[in-house]
Amino acid sequence: MVQTTYSQQLVVNSINISGNKITHRRIILRELVFSQGDSIGTARLSTLATKIKENLDNTLLFNFVTVSFDTTRNQVNWNIFIEERWYVWPIPIIEYADRNLSAFLKNGDYTRVNFGAFVKVNNFRGLHENLRIRLVAGHRKQVALQYNTFNLNRNKKHGIETWISYNANNEVAYTSFNNTPIIHRAYEGTVRSTFISEVAYLYRPAHRWYHKFSFTHLQSFISDTIASMNPFYFGNGKTNFQFNQIKYKLINDNRDFKIFPLKGYYFDLEFARMGLFKPDDLKQWFVSGSFRYYKPISSWLYWAFDAMGKKSFTSNFPFFQSDASGFKNYIRGYEYYITNGSGYVLNKNTLNIRIVAPKIVNLPFVPDGKFKKAHFTAFWSFFSDTGYTSNDLTRSEPNLLEGKFLYSLGTGLYLVAYYDIVFRVEYSINRLGESGFFLHFGTPFLND
Repeated sequence: MVQTTYSQQLVVNSINISGNKITHRRIILRELVFSQGDSIGTARLSTLATKIKENLDNTLLFNFVTVSFDTTRNQVNWNIFIEERWYVWPIPIIEYADRNLSAFLKNGDYTRVNFGAFVKVNNFRGLHENLRIRLVAGHRKQVALQYNTFNLNRNKKHGIETWISYNANNEVAYTSFNNTPIIHRAYEGTVRSTFISEVAYLYRPAHRWYHKFSFTHLQSFISDTIASMNPFYFGNGKTNFQFNQIKYKLINDNRDFKIFPLKGYYFDLEFARMGLFKPDDLKQWFVSGSFRYYKPISSWLYWAFDAMGKKSFTSNFPFFQSDASGFKNYIRGYEYYITNGSGYVLNKNTLNIRIVAPKIVNLPFVPDGKFKKAHFTAFWSFFSDTGYTSNDLTRSEPNLLEGKFLYSLGTGLYLVAYYDIVFRVEYSINRLGESGFFLHFGTPFLND
């Protein structure tokens, strides 16, 4: 590479992209922070190369991305090599019917399993469009279809997302006792069915900024048995529930890699109005948001801070809409518990020690192709989580964790591999003095 002076401006002479057998060139160009013909100062070249790699990695379209450049006296040529993922996944579904893997193993009822098929097409038509189809049978029957694209205009800033889902359950957690879900199972028939449809307009004005405006319609029905066992499930002993909702969400994502970030930050903020029309059964505003910060302390030590919260503004809040922690988001060490209320805050602090440097290996006995080369790294972590859920839900059963400051301490082993696989084994102790090992798939940080 030719050495240049600090102040020199170079013109982007060419952008050479290779390895994209399916992905259209313009989808890759969308993630670049410059265009052909732009002028770039020599001092920024390495920084821009890193930024381009992060942008392309975070599309989750590629297994490996290499960005390099070479310079002449007054020009710079960019070289981008990608190795594409496998995009079409017809996947048989064998999923546990609990909130998380640890709760499923603790309950020990291995008959509570759902079976089905899940077809996902990532990078549909090579245009970074996503198509999802789910067909599930078992304790939960589901038919779902989802599609999204950012290709409504030439510069890929405007998009649309639609999804529709029908779920029928022969068991449902109709209330909680001592902050554990109480499940009613019907051996014949359905105890709850739910239909949800949503359409959203997406706007991405810059690489790290996203806006989402959505409209959602929900209708749900429960059996007379559920309504009699918990009149507060929908409220007033009702067996049907519906609402229409509008929501706006703002996202700024500056993480180096969204699957397991080590550097950067992320925040989101959303406002929603639930109950737009007279027949709607719940009318309320709610606001939620999260902030996440990731900082390398050294080449092998990393700190992560994650916080989120939600507040609903209503005095008549049904159990059906009251999940706070223990569901999608939880406090480590409280995997067996749930909390319910109109508002909550969660915080996760993690110190990650890299014990295995990133490795790229050729898998033995695997034919050449998109699965032959794999990457792998491992971390040992120490963490401390906190949380609080408001104690304002009407119900008759005792639950002691709402309205109290919850905390936990722990340590764990995290294995991060290709195709977004994160496996975690954690040991934690909570406020109740309970301790144990917990297994998880997925990032320990708060999800999108």
